[in-house]
Amino acid sequence: MIKSFLHNFKYTYVLLVLTGLVFASCGSQNKNVENLPKKNRVKYNFNPDWKFIKDNPENAQNPSFNDESWSSVSCPHTFNDVDTFDNLSLGHHNGEKNQWRGTVWYRKHFKLPSTDSHKKVFIEFESVRQIADVYINGHYLGQNQTGFIPFGYDLTPYLKFGENQENIIAVKVNNDRKSDNFRDNDPLVWNHEHWHPTHGGIYRNVFLHTMDQLHITLPLYDNLKTVGTYVYAENISHKNADVTIKTEIQNEYSKAKKVTLVSSIIDANGKIVQTMNTEKTVAAGEKSIVTATASITNPNLWYTRHPYMYKVVTQIKEGNNILDSYESPLGIRSFEFNKDSGFWNNGEYAKLHGWGQKPTNAWAGLGAALPDWLRDFTYRMMDEAGGNFIRWGHCAAAPSEIDMGDKYGFVTLMPGVSGESQDEGETWDIRIKAFRDMIVYYRNHPSIFIWEGGNWAETEAHYKEILEVINTYDPNGKRLMGNRRADVKNDSEGYVSIEIGTEGWQREYADLPIIESEYCRDEAPRRIWDKYSPDDNFYNNPNLSKNTYKFGSETFAVRQADHWWNKMGKKVYHSGGANWIFSDGTHGGRCPTEVTRASGEVDAVRLPKEAFYALKAMWRPEPQVHVIGHWNYNEGTKKDMYVISNCAEVKLYVNGKLIGTDKEPENGYVYKFADVEWQAGNIKVEGYIDGKLRTSQTKSTVGKPVAIKLTPITGPRGWRADGSDIALIDFEVVDKEGNRCVLDASRVDFTISGPGIWRGGYNSGKANSTNNLYLDTEAGINRVAIKSLLKAGTVTITAKRKGLKDATVKIISSPIILKNGLTREMPQVYNEPLGKAEPLPAHVPDMPAYSPEKQNTSKLFSKFSYTGDAKAMLRTTLDWGKKTYTDLEYNYTVIPGYLRGAEYIRTPDADKRYWARDLLQFIAGVDMDIYVGHDDRVARPEFLLKDYNDTGDDIDLGGVKMSLFKRTARAGESIIMAGNSDGDTPEECRMYFVIGKKH
Repeated sequence: MIKSFLHNFKYTYVLLVLTGLVFASCGSQNKNVENLPKKNRVKYNFNPDWKFIKDNPENAQNPSFNDESWSSVSCPHTFNDVDTFDNLSLGHHNGEKNQWRGTVWYRKHFKLPSTDSHKKVFIEFESVRQIADVYINGHYLGQNQTGFIPFGYDLTPYLKFGENQENIIAVKVNNDRKSDNFRDNDPLVWNHEHWHPTHGGIYRNVFLHTMDQLHITLPLYDNLKTVGTYVYAENISHKNADVTIKTEIQNEYSKAKKVTLVSSIIDANGKIVQTMNTEKTVAAGEKSIVTATASITNPNLWYTRHPYMYKVVTQIKEGNNILDSYESPLGIRSFEFNKDSGFWNNGEYAKLHGWGQKPTNAWAGLGAALPDWLRDFTYRMMDEAGGNFIRWGHCAAAPSEIDMGDKYGFVTLMPGVSGESQDEGETWDIRIKAFRDMIVYYRNHPSIFIWEGGNWAETEAHYKEILEVINTYDPNGKRLMGNRRADVKNDSEGYVSIEIGTEGWQREYADLPIIESEYCRDEAPRRIWDKYSPDDNFYNNPNLSKNTYKFGSETFAVRQADHWWNKMGKKVYHSGGANWIFSDGTHGGRCPTEVTRASGEVDAVRLPKEAFYALKAMWRPEPQVHVIGHWNYNEGTKKDMYVISNCAEVKLYVNGKLIGTDKEPENGYVYKFADVEWQAGNIKVEGYIDGKLRTSQTKSTVGKPVAIKLTPITGPRGWRADGSDIALIDFEVVDKEGNRCVLDASRVDFTISGPGIWRGGYNSGKANSTNNLYLDTEAGINRVAIKSLLKAGTVTITAKRKGLKDATVKIISSPIILKNGLTREMPQVYNEPLGKAEPLPAHVPDMPAYSPEKQNTSKLFSKFSYTGDAKAMLRTTLDWGKKTYTDLEYNYTVIPGYLRGAEYIRTPDADKRYWARDLLQFIAGVDMDIYVGHDDRVARPEFLLKDYNDTGDDIDLGGVKMSLFKRTARAGESIIMAGNSDGDTPEECRMYFVIGKKH
C-alpha cells in the first residue's frame, strides 16, 4: 500500500531553488517593503491603441505612411478571432485549416517626454505569431520567427523625445505556413494547425522599458544578447537557505561609475527579510555579472500544495541616487524525481497530476489573443480541479502563465519550440536559439522543474548542444532535461535525465525517473450526456461514423479514472503526468462531429465537462464525491450510475432511500451502481473514510424552462476600456426555482448596445456558430464574450427566446489612463493572498505491491512503445493458436512456416481507426525482418507503402484476409508506424499486427 510504503521509505533528495534576483553582504531584516525608495526604471504597458491592416501595403514601415484608414486595435490581438472554431474537424488528427493566412501590418504612434532623452528605451514582445519584422521610425530592427518566445530591441538610437515628437513602431506579421502537410513545413515546423492553430498577430503583451544608462539588463537574449538576473539556492532546509544571485549590469555612460547593488528579499507579507549590498566599479561601456550570496533563516519553502513566493528587489545606487531598480520572483524548494518512488518536494512525496495545454490557449470567439486574466481564469480552474502539474505542448507558454505556475503550485515541463520531428539545418538553428532564449527568460521561476529539449528524439550532436545551453545559462538550476519520444533513438542514452512518456503503457528507461507528457487522448463534447438523454447533434450526426470516439460526457468522465489509474496513478515509481489536454481547441482533432479537438476537461469557452468534476473528485486532497451526469430522465429509465470519489466507500440514495453501498471501486475511484431506476426527486451520494461520513453531493430533477439567466464575469479589476479586455456572460435556461435546465439545447438571441464588440461563443457541433448574435445552449448553459473599446461606458445585453422570460445585464467598462500611447496600468490577473497549505490527501486507493520494473527483455523490439488508446503487448515464439490481438479472441491458425518461432506484437483491435504519427515504435535490437499484416479493406498507410514490400502471402484471421508486408531493419534503426490508415477507415476492418524475426 502506498501509505505504508511512503511511511517507511528511506530517501535522499536533490536540493534546488529558483528565481529571482538578490545580492551580497547581509543587512537589516523585518522592515516593511514600503520603506524602499522609489525606483527609477519605468515599465509601460504598450498594448493599447495600435493601428492595424489585414493587408501588405508597400512602405508601411515609413513614418510618413498614412494609416488613418486602418483599424484601431489593442494587443493582445489576433486577426484570426473571426475565422476559427467555425469549421467541423477534418478528423485524422488534422487541425483547422480554413483560416486566413498572410502578411499584415501593425503601427503604433507614441511620444516620450524630453526628461527621458538621457535614458535607454527597450521594447519587449512576449511573442508574435509567426514571423515579426520590427521597425522604429523607419529603421529596421530585426526579425523573430519563434512565435512563442519573448524578444526585444533597443530603440534608443532611433527615438525622438518631447511632446511634439511622435515615434512610430511598425511590425510586419506573417502567419503563413509552407504546406498543408505538417511533415513538409520547414523551417517553422511548429507553426502548423496540426500542433498549434495558426492564429496570427501580436497575440501576447507588449511592454516598453525606460531605464538609466547604467542598468540591470533584461533577460532578452535574442537581439539584445542580455541575460538579466539569475538566482539559485543551496543547502536548503527548513532552517536555512543559502541564496546566490548573479546580476548582469551594463554601463552605457562614457565614463566609469562606482555603484552599490542593494538587493532586498521580501516575503509574501511585504516584509524585508534580508538585504545584501555589493559595491562595484563599472567601466564605461562595460557589461558584467555581479555575484553575491546571503542566507535566509527559517525560509518558507515552495510546495506544490503551498507555493510560497518571495520577491527580490534589486537597486543600483550611486551614492544616495537610485539609478535603476528591478524586481524578480523567488521560490525556494528542493526536489527529486526518483526512478523507484516518484516525485518528492522538500522531502515530501507528491503525485503529480495535471494537464498538457497548448500555448495558444485558444478560446472560441477570441482565438489565441487573451488578456492575462483569462489565462489566469483557466489556471484557476486547473487548480480547482486538483492539478499540480502542467506540460506546455510543445512550445513555450506565455510569461503570465509561468507566473501562474509559480502562484498555483504547478510543476512545469517547459519546452522551447518544437513540432514532432528531429530537425536539421535552419529549423534546428532556430529551435536551439529559441531554447536558449527561453531558458534565459524563464530560469528564475520555481515552478519549472524540467526543460523539454524537444517533442521528438534528437541526434547525439543536438543533445550536446541542448545540454551546453542548459549548462551555460542554468548551470545551478539542477533541473532535469528530457525529450518526449526520446526512446526512438539510441542517441538519447546518457543525455536525457528523465523519461518523458507518452500514453503511459510502457516504461522505456528503467534507470530514469518518468513523467507522462500526454495521456488520455479521448474526445467527447460537453453537450452530450449519455444515450439515455436527448441527443444534440451527435449520435444522429452523419459524421459520427468518421469519429474515432463515439461517446458522450458520461463515458468520457468515467474513462478518466481508467486512463489515470492504470497508466500512472497506481504505479508507485511513476511521478505522474499530463492529461491531454485541459481545454478544447482546433488543433489535431479526431472527431468530425465537432469543431474542436474535444479532449479537454473544459470546452473552448472553459465551461466544465463532467470529466472536470471527475478529475477533481480524484485529485483534490480533501474528500470528494461526484455522481456523473444529471437526474432528469424519462419514466421507466433504468441505467448504471457512476460515482467518482477519492473516499474509501460510497453510498447512493434516491429520494432518501439507500440504493447501494460500494467499498470496492474500479480503477481506484469509480463506484458503479447498476440499473438504478430513475424517479423524480433527487439522487444523493455520500463518501466515507474509515466508516465516517466525509462529504456528500445531491443532484435534483429540475422543472420546466421558464426564464433566461445572465451572469457577467470580468477580471479582478473589472472590465477595462483598453481595447482588448474581455467580459464574459454566461447564459442559462432555468426553471421557476432558478435551477439550470440541464437538458436544454435551443437557440437564444441577443442584442447589444454600447461601447463593446460582440465576440460571441460557439456551438461545439455546428459549423459557423462563432461571432453570431445568437447561440444555442448546451446542457442548459453557454458562454459569450464581449471585447472592450478604448471608449469607456455601459454595454447592455439582452437575451431572448420565445416562450421564456427575457434577461438583460449591463456591464460598465472603466477608463484607463492612456497618454501619448502609454499607460502604466499593467494587464490584470488575480492577486489573492496565499492561504493555508492544502492538506495531504485524505485517502489514497490501495496500490499494487511495488518491485522495480525490469527492462524490456526482447532482443528484437528494444525501446518498444505504443501510444494508442488501448494496450499493446510483446510476445515471443509465434505459432498457430497464438492470440493476435489484446482485445479479440482471434488466433493465428495457418501461418507461413518462416514465421514460426518469431517474436510478435499483440495490437489492440480497438485502435483500428485511431491515428497517431508515432502509434507504434521500437528500435531494432538486431538486424531483423519486420512483417506487418494489414487488412485489405483498409487503405494502406504511407509508412507501409513507403517502407514495406508485399510478400504475396496472406494470413487468415477469422475469415479476414490480412496481406503480409515485409522490410529489413538494421540493428539500431528506429522503426515508427502510424495508424491503420492515414484516411477514413471503414467500420468493419481489423487493426494491423506486427511480427519480427532475426535476419
